[in-house]
Amino acid sequence: TSCSLLDYFRKACAGEEKRVGTRTVFVGHRPVSETDAYVEQKFCDNRIVSSKYTVWNFLPKNLFEQFRRIANFYFLIIFLVQVIVDTPTSPVTSGLPLFFVIIVTAIKQGYEDWLRHRADKEVNKSSVFIVENAKQVKKHSEKIKVGDIVEVKADETFPCDLIFLASSNDDGICYVTTASLDGESNFKTHYAVRDTTGLQTDDDIDSLTATIECEQPQPDLYKFVGRINIYRSNQEPVARSLGPENLLLKGSTLKNTKKIYGVAVYTGMETKMALNYQGKSQKRSAVEK
Repeated sequence: TSCSLLDYFRKACAGEEKRVGTRTVFVGHRPVSETDAYVEQKFCDNRIVSSKYTVWNFLPKNLFEQFRRIANFYFLIIFLVQVIVDTPTSPVTSGLPLFFVIIVTAIKQGYEDWLRHRADKEVNKSSVFIVENAKQVKKHSEKIKVGDIVEVKADETFPCDLIFLASSNDDGICYVTTASLDGESNFKTHYAVRDTTGLQTDDDIDSLTATIECEQPQPDLYKFVGRINIYRSNQEPVARSLGPENLLLKGSTLKNTKKIYGVAVYTGMETKMALNYQGKSQKRSAVEK
């Protein structure tokens, strides 16, 4: 009993335990064999939300954040004391500057958040091409699902985190820039596994039957561990390991390559870019912390 209690305590307290796990992605949403029924897994959609407020929560949330600041909270207490207690000074002397600062800050933050809403809408409504039944289907970026096979052309930005399957280059190489993610403007080389490099047309890529097993989403841009299992009729499945060189990150841009095919493994707020954005808290001074 003591051992089981100790194990439970370790699992409850260890933050790493909560993140352990893998996901299985069916490439193109196709089951491994015709006898298996495909059950669609539940992953988040590809919508990006970088805004902080909505119409309904703007006022209470913004006021809460502003009065978390020590200076604003201090002057609010002074104002309330002047209102409640009979003091020689007028409440206007402390209340007027305080509310002026609160209103101006709220207007500024509301405008900035409106710009974020507009930018999110532009990204979510941008057009992408998905390969379905050997045909290219045009969709909004927010409609991408985990398992979709996406075609990205030169100088386009990857709409989600993709496992690189094939490119217009026979050697299965593509070049990307990640300046918007890590500030590095130099070209980075990514590789497709050798078993999929020859799939250079929509018909070829649609014939691929494979599953991808990979870790659950985590924010480290330079870490990725996974495996692709490729199934062929009357043959044993082929397993290939996957690493960061096989993963094309949302926000990076395809360069010096006509086109690539990739399968979506992380979408929306589970992409590495979004996880890094979520990790950034509001800036506060050392005194306020």
